[in-house]
This record gives sequence, C-alpha cells and structure tokens, in this order.
Amino acid sequence: MLKDRCGDPVAGDRVHAERMRDRSHQHFKCCDDMYGRIFHNPEEGYMRTVVVVLVGGLAIGLTGCTKSNGPTSSGEGTMQLKMVDRPANYDAVNIVIDSVDAHIAGSDSTSGWMSLNSSPGTYDLLLYTNGNFAVVGDAEMPAGRYSQIRLKLGSGSNVVVNGQTYPLTVASGFESGIKLNVDATVQANATWTMTFDFDANQSVVQTGDSVRAEFMLKPVLRATAEGTSGFIAGVVLPITAQATVWGYSSAGDTVSTNADVAGAFELSLVPVGSYSLHIVSNNALYLDSTLTGINVNALATANVGTVILKPS
Repeated sequence: MLKDRCGDPVAGDRVHAERMRDRSHQHFKCCDDMYGRIFHNPEEGYMRTVVVVLVGGLAIGLTGCTKSNGPTSSGEGTMQLKMVDRPANYDAVNIVIDSVDAHIAGSDSTSGWMSLNSSPGTYDLLLYTNGNFAVVGDAEMPAGRYSQIRLKLGSGSNVVVNGQTYPLTVASGFESGIKLNVDATVQANATWTMTFDFDANQSVVQTGDSVRAEFMLKPVLRATAEGTSGFIAGVVLPITAQATVWGYSSAGDTVSTNADVAGAFELSLVPVGSYSLHIVSNNALYLDSTLTGINVNALATANVGTVILKPS
C-alpha cells in the first residue's frame, strides 16, 4: 500500500512508501562508459560515487561500500531496489516490469542470475514523487559480490494523455531489459540499496503526429546511493498556485517535484551541495519565486519553511 510521509494511506498498488530515512551509508563509483565519467576518489581503499545518469539501453556503474578487491563473505544479506519519479505532463505513465535480477560477479552472461523480484507488476511512475517510492526488488541474497542488476520490461506499458490511453512501444535495445553495471558487495546481515529516478518526462517520447499520436518508451534513469544524498522540503501557499518546485545546484544538478494538494513538497535523492529553488506558479494569479543558499547534506532534510507566493 502506498502511504504518504506521515503514514497515511494513499491510492496505489504494489508499493512501499515511507520517508527514506533508513538508508545506510554507502559510497559509490561511477563506471566509465559512453554515458558516464569515472570519478576516482579513493579513501583508504574505498571508492565513492556521485549521482549517475542512464540514457538509452546501456548500463551505468554503481558500487556499494566495499574494498576495491571485493571480498566475498559467508551468510546472507539483502539487496533492495527502489524507484521514484519526477513530475511529468501526463495523466499516468504505467510501466510493466516483469522481473528484476542481480548477477553474481564472475559468472558468465547467461548464468549466475539471482531473482530480486519474479512477479510482474505495473507501476504508475507519477505516484512516486514527494517522498513516495516503489520497491521493485527486495530479496535475501548470498553474501558476496554482484556485477549487474537487470530490469526486464513487460508488454502492456501505456501512457494516459488527456484521459486517452496510448500503448508505449519499448525502444529497440531495451527488449532484453535495462542493465545496470554494479560493483556491489552484499554483506551478511546487512542491506545493499540502490534507488533510481525513472524520469517519465524524458523517457516517454511522442513519435506520431497530432492526428495519430504514438508513444515510445526510451528509459532515462538517474541513480543514486541512499546515504549519499539528502532532501529539500517545504510548503508553497496558496495551494491554488499548484506550484512546481525546481532545484538547481552550483554543480549543475537539477531536481524537481510538484507541491501536493496541501502545498507541501519534498525533493528526494538530492545530491549534496548548494541549491537555489525556483518555485513556478501554475496559476496566473500568482508570481513565481526564487530562494537561494539552500545547503543539502547527506541523510538530512533542508526545510525551507512556508513560501507564500505574491499575487500577480
């Protein structure tokens, strides 16, 4: 059941929603590929990663807090994969995920896959904003190193635009699934967690014309380590402004969300840094507003309080 940050139930299915406060401290490394750049920052044999973006069907690299030689230990731990989303200009974006698997390091490409979730599920990406998320994979795993996570997309994904439902065709290259290269060490009696933002606004591409609308799914993901990011929260009034909140960091990171029916908002998975907020009124009766000098620390919430928009 989907719940808000106060624990009250909201509409939604197959969802665990809560404040993402239980994240463990983990350090990540961004592997170099066509879409990523290596950030080497060794600290006593550990490697640290920042936010990474997945564009297209190729993989990104993530690593949990582990010695670079990746020792294997006995026993079992837990591997967990969470999904969130940014606002998008659709009524709904329903994505079918058939299964989620993790690949044992050192195994060949066809063997060594361990299931994190084998039950197909449909997820409306637009439900997972303002601190809500879906757990798409969660399983006890043999302790040790894992090299990939794979999300297999199923048939039946669709997008709803102005009340009309259109099928989503999966772009070429994604039929075998979305693969994330990881260097994850699952420790016995511990949890390794990765959270990714499935950006609906960029992932759904209209390919048809105004007469015959067609839509294609080209997944764009932004992944981050729980424990290496923070939050920005506040309230925008009046609620009739129906505000959209954008956060911009001095390092070039961008995050966004919509205020809820009470005017409250929470930006999740915000990379550590200094931010300015641009609050956009979606009601012509009120002016936009900008806040600056907002510092975000790992595992902490930067609360900007109540922002009252001026009449236009």
